[in-house]
Amino acid sequence: MTKRRFLAYLYLLFTLLAFSSIEVVSKPLMGKIDPFFMTAFRFLIGGLVLMFFVKEDVEKKDFIPVTFIGILNSVISMTSLQLSVKYSNASTAATLVASNPIFVSFFAWLILKEKYHVRKYIGMFLGFVGLFVFSFGKIAGDSWLGIFYGLLAASTFGLYTVLMRKYTKKYGALKVTAYSSLVSSFVYILLLLSFKQFKIPNIEASNWLIMIYLGLIVTGVAYLTFFKAMEEVGTAQSSRIFFLKPVVATILALILLGEKLSIVKIIGMIIVLFSLTL
Repeated sequence: MTKRRFLAYLYLLFTLLAFSSIEVVSKPLMGKIDPFFMTAFRFLIGGLVLMFFVKEDVEKKDFIPVTFIGILNSVISMTSLQLSVKYSNASTAATLVASNPIFVSFFAWLILKEKYHVRKYIGMFLGFVGLFVFSFGKIAGDSWLGIFYGLLAASTFGLYTVLMRKYTKKYGALKVTAYSSLVSSFVYILLLLSFKQFKIPNIEASNWLIMIYLGLIVTGVAYLTFFKAMEEVGTAQSSRIFFLKPVVATILALILLGEKLSIVKIIGMIIVLFSLTL
């Protein structure tokens, strides 16, 4: 293994741990910080970090579509994730949002008319079955509302990924992620201001550090390490970390938050993970 490849795997390990910590780290803040403000703040900070590494602008004709597709991610999908964390266990939200590759395949088939090998169709079907089983494995701390938001987060992120594919191929993942994150965060803040919902929370310094971590590290640095790893090991290899997120996030939730698991929930998670490998 070359030094560059070894470094790429270290980048992926960091990305995996950062992405897996979103739900666990933000769970204790629910009830203290508005999920809408938290998400807007997270993408503002993360977008600013990513923009430091962007050297060229997006063409004017692509600016508006990239922004609107970005809104689908930051305003709708990631807010839904935070609401899922609020109304369910962190491990539940993490598993549901990590199922987004199932929805990516579904929307690519539906919108882009992609054709798959029969194995991938089986994988999609098993994925939906697994989500159904997992949803009925809810335990104390879970709710149908939280599960709904988790599925909404996964499905809208899948749609965002498919719609952004055209621009990702044209500009690269880093540039479109930076632009869509930063500009959509401005739109998000304007929406909150217009509905008089922009309220800076009065919280302790330790809670602000968690907020900064979610923006700076999770939405900023972790995306950079992910894109850096992609340059060395490729998109397919790098994307496999998302398959590990439910496992790592669940372990973190068990250790740090004392969450529990039911047999039905474990079975559903296994089915989802198996479907993702297909």
